[in-house]
Amino acid sequence: MNPLILRSLSGSALVLGAVGCLIGGVLHPVVDGEAHSIAAITAPGELLGSLTLLIGTVLLLLGLPGVYGWLAGRLGRLGLVGFVLYFLGNLLSAVPHLVVMALLGPVVARRAPELISHDDMIIDSPLFATEQMIFGLVLVAGLLILSIALVRCRALPRWIGVVGLVGSMIVLIPLPEQAVTTGLQVELARAVMIGGLGLIAVRSTRAGEKSPGAAHAELVVGVSH
Repeated sequence: MNPLILRSLSGSALVLGAVGCLIGGVLHPVVDGEAHSIAAITAPGELLGSLTLLIGTVLLLLGLPGVYGWLAGRLGRLGLVGFVLYFLGNLLSAVPHLVVMALLGPVVARRAPELISHDDMIIDSPLFATEQMIFGLVLVAGLLILSIALVRCRALPRWIGVVGLVGSMIVLIPLPEQAVTTGLQVELARAVMIGGLGLIAVRSTRAGEKSPGAAHAELVVGVSH
């Protein structure tokens, strides 16, 4: 496949994935301050919110390798570590969580409610809870490290990395869970970072092979007009 087409497809997947994750996070129900209780799991809109988040996360995983490959030489070893951790965190934390939440949780909540966790882990399984905790931290660490590499990359707008740093930190703040606002807390900053990377990658293919810096300059000109 033509590398420019692959980069364009990868960037488009990131943009769509960012939008999907943000919309899914906003749609995700929170009932009485809990996002994974029986009431929340069986609430109207739960399936739509979880599936939208799942589709957005899968698009992110499809697009991230292609865009990272384009930037790899400029992000250095730090960028590689961040990319690997962030990819694995999404693959092994976000994807299983959303599959269980969307497809298994509602059935279990209705047929065997005693199996629903009281610790915000959906299913009352110590192994699943441990896996989610470990790879959830891996995801956050990956986002943090990748964001630092993006801030240090002179070929990209610094705000992309800064927004990613904010996203990796704000998700750890134990704010009360509320509909819409919790989704924005978790998804908004990283959606802006991921969507920004995707948009720059797509714009870089319009006039052939370009550096990330040239694509950024073109993006700024386009926005200013």
